[in-house]
Amino acid sequence: MAKTNTILQSLDDNHLRAFAIQLADWLIDDLNQSNEPVPDFTESRARALLRAADAVDVPTIDDFYRLVEQGTAVRLALYDLLNESGLEESDQLPVISNQLPVISNQLPVISNQLPVTSNQSPVPSSQSPIPWLSLAIAAFAWKSGYPLHPLDPASPPDVYSPAGQVIKRAGHWLRQQIQRSATDRDKLGRKLAYQEDTSPTLDSLQPDQPIAPVPPHFRPPIPVSYPEVVRIKPDEPAESVTANVPVTRNAPITITNDDLAPEPSRPTRMPPIRVQPQPARTRVAAPSSPANFNQAIRRKFGRNRERMVTTKLRVVVQAYPDGPGLYGLQVKVTCRGIRSYVAGTTGRDGRFLCELPVRLQSGLTYDVDITWPADLGGKTERKSVTLNADRTEFTLPFFQKQRA
Repeated sequence: MAKTNTILQSLDDNHLRAFAIQLADWLIDDLNQSNEPVPDFTESRARALLRAADAVDVPTIDDFYRLVEQGTAVRLALYDLLNESGLEESDQLPVISNQLPVISNQLPVISNQLPVTSNQSPVPSSQSPIPWLSLAIAAFAWKSGYPLHPLDPASPPDVYSPAGQVIKRAGHWLRQQIQRSATDRDKLGRKLAYQEDTSPTLDSLQPDQPIAPVPPHFRPPIPVSYPEVVRIKPDEPAESVTANVPVTRNAPITITNDDLAPEPSRPTRMPPIRVQPQPARTRVAAPSSPANFNQAIRRKFGRNRERMVTTKLRVVVQAYPDGPGLYGLQVKVTCRGIRSYVAGTTGRDGRFLCELPVRLQSGLTYDVDITWPADLGGKTERKSVTLNADRTEFTLPFFQKQRA
């Protein structure tokens, strides 16, 4: 994120829009290549894809375009897009082609070259439109390593396919800009505001007055290179290894009876161990710390730099659908690849509530185990549920029987 902040802070509003337009052109040129002729990935085609995939509606798109008419909203939109798509980190780029890592490394160079090119060709004005929709889809397609030419509005992809996930992430990014509160927008806008470069130039470093010569002679400050003389001595003959060196012998090693361990004494016999059967008990799972469970999940699934959020899971255990809740049943929530877990018992209404971390874009799958009491069979029933960040609470029901 530090690299993203540096890029955005070094560009004013006009150069920021030029940077966004040039970034969109590079992404589309790289991802919309094929051996056969393919249609251009235009802004209208990206809009039709979002509408056909039911990712966003028309009022949301209109609200977004009204929002990005402000310079602060443009900075925040680019900040979220560069971070969520991984464009600011070259080591996180997926393998799309051999030239993609070079493009990612040129992001800081692009921003530095914008003021230079302004002297050669006019910078796009503040009214130049930014292809936001095509830029968003191209950025998330670049992250997933998916080309643009297979995306066809006439046959929208399935929401759980790789192409569908690209469209879904672009729609989520677009809604995120509208749903951000004014307080958060002002706070982050001050952090990413344009900072004019005040570093001294070569002209400012030149002295105002000429250098006065020192009498009686004055030597101009011209560097002089002197030849370097290296003296190499001939190799000295090594000392003979076979020289007669006297060998000192130590006293011989001897072992006496005192050095040997004494004979082992007769072992002491303990009374026999008697094992008596214990009455059968119901095994209760010891609850794990929710904090340790959440930290373990964030360490494992947060390595790909996808932001983690939390959502609630409500487990409902009833005798039958819409029936009375069952009290005191063991509930255990686990995640594949994580040793720790969260466990507890249902309340008097047969409910168990816990808060779990999920990935912002792709969600996370959890396994929920219910241990029925001995009078109801004593078996453990497992259900798996995939949680995502689109909802704040999920309900998972368990029934002892399907009808009353």
